Amino acid sequence: MTSDTSRTRPALSLPNQAGYGAAAVGIGAIEFLLQVYLLELYIVAGLNPSLAGLAIAIAVIWDALSDPAMGVLTDRSNARTIARKRTPYMYVGGAAIAISVALLFSPPANSAQSTLFTHLLIWYLIANTALTLFSVPYLTLVNDIGQSKDERAALFGSRLVFGSVGLLLGIGLPAYFASRYASSGVSETIQTRVDTGLTLALIAATLCFLSTASATRSLNRRNLNSTDSSSKSNYSLRKVLQGIGDRRFIYLALGFVLIAVGRSLNASLALPYYRNTLGFSETQIGAALFTLTIAIILAAALWVKLARKRSKQSLFAVAVALLAILSTIAYPLLPREILWPVLIVALIGGVLVASVVLLESLFSDFVESRKTKGASDSSGAFYGLWRMLSKVARALGIACSGLLLSAIGYQEATLTQSDSVERAIAWLFGPGVAVFFVLGAWTIIRAPRSTHVTLNSNP
Repeated sequence: MTSDTSRTRPALSLPNQAGYGAAAVGIGAIEFLLQVYLLELYIVAGLNPSLAGLAIAIAVIWDALSDPAMGVLTDRSNARTIARKRTPYMYVGGAAIAISVALLFSPPANSAQSTLFTHLLIWYLIANTALTLFSVPYLTLVNDIGQSKDERAALFGSRLVFGSVGLLLGIGLPAYFASRYASSGVSETIQTRVDTGLTLALIAATLCFLSTASATRSLNRRNLNSTDSSSKSNYSLRKVLQGIGDRRFIYLALGFVLIAVGRSLNASLALPYYRNTLGFSETQIGAALFTLTIAIILAAALWVKLARKRSKQSLFAVAVALLAILSTIAYPLLPREILWPVLIVALIGGVLVASVVLLESLFSDFVESRKTKGASDSSGAFYGLWRMLSKVARALGIACSGLLLSAIGYQEATLTQSDSVERAIAWLFGPGVAVFFVLGAWTIIRAPRSTHVTLNSNP
């Protein structure tokens, strides 16, 4: 039986939570930029949509293999303190994010297809590797700092809130830079993305450094900054593999991948849908995405509260199913150039999307259950695997979007499309995405129920 060690330590204060979550502002903004604007940027710069999707998919899949390795590396790093096991990688990752993202969002002007393809492939690969260096140990710190179920939930909540602030930053900056130019042609659109990428790269790196320092202070303040010598000797790859083979993990992972593919496809098609199908300006697009993000921030606490009385698994599956229904019905029918119906759909959709906090909590519960079964000091490996699945799903979604855009006749290097292409985008953005949501919800609801009870959670 595990004792509740959190009772003998100072409480996890709001500054501790905020310090940990701060990095999610920069990371959230960068990931939003990658998912929503990267494919569009290189298509507008002149790269064929299928080649752009291929380059992104190759970079993400290749880099995704490093996530589990990074997790194991942080688990088994020789260091006297927990902070020294995690933070050196985080500092290097933060610096690399600044350089790679700035260059990734600076495509060479008037270049051949091969040059654009190579530039995108190389710098996206480096950018994703930088994100891995920071994000895997950063996520693992949830289990290092949080000594109870409630504390870990608080840290996840802080990350979600700050990550949503990052989404707002990712939405607002492109609109701000776009307003500085007299027109919205191809060259102005490219320059807007370049300015946004450079600014967010610097912001993200700064917040990564501050959050890393804050996490170290939290560990020291709560007398947690020490390694357990027995945990290293107990570390076993066989036990990690047993956890991966657990039926509950398989179902949760498969459902997560299906939903993540749908979300990635949705994000990649968002700009073509809003700009071409609905004829929205940058300001209108920003308003729709802003409404969606605010709804996510406000609804996150609601889902956490509901989960105290209802099964998180069932709640999440129902929310995703409702999101699929909304996408299928609304997006093909929304009127062109009218903003208010889109804002209503974004508000409802944001409330449903916020349920993702339940899926993260389900995964965290699984990681804790494995620790009680002897797979000690393996949190990094599991979080690394989770991020790998996220990247693979994102790559599949982006690759699908590039191939589907090419299949329907989407033209690169132009901001206007034919009427038939605009309607096809609406069907892909709605029912096409909903297929993945439905499959994901069905898989999650079929996952075996957890019988583990966390003993060190506060009443």
